[in-house]
Amino acid sequence: MRRLGLVAAVAVLVGGSLLTACNDSTTDTASGDGKGGASSSAPAAKKSKAPADVKIVSAKYEDHEVWGDHAFVVRWELTNTGTKAGNFYAGLDFTDADGDVMGSTGITADKLGPGKTAKGDSAPLPAEITKGDIDAIKGVTVSEVERMDY
Repeated sequence: MRRLGLVAAVAVLVGGSLLTACNDSTTDTASGDGKGGASSSAPAAKKSKAPADVKIVSAKYEDHEVWGDHAFVVRWELTNTGTKAGNFYAGLDFTDADGDVMGSTGITADKLGPGKTAKGDSAPLPAEITKGDIDAIKGVTVSEVERMDY
């Protein structure tokens, strides 16, 4: 699973659905948790609930400067709703027309201060779509979100 650097606490509210995610993108979403890690030279980070709002701004096929032609690009915003800075991870599941998960990726937001919002975009790599054709993606949901205190 690919992780991109960004900082924020995660809890997503999109179209009336509670969602959690980190990543630049555009599409449907759902709720989830996240992961993070610590350097071997630093003390282990503590995991805690992810006090954040994650919004999937959009998710659609488009020609993108980074992700390439006809990429399923997800634009996202993650706002830290906690009282201190933290590192956040959100997992994203890509779904087909039946709502079945075709594959997953992840996004991160690092050292995001309280009340601050990280914005970005992401797209699945062909190797991350293991059940079906990448051109059959119809939506994205947030599968997990975690906060790592530093």
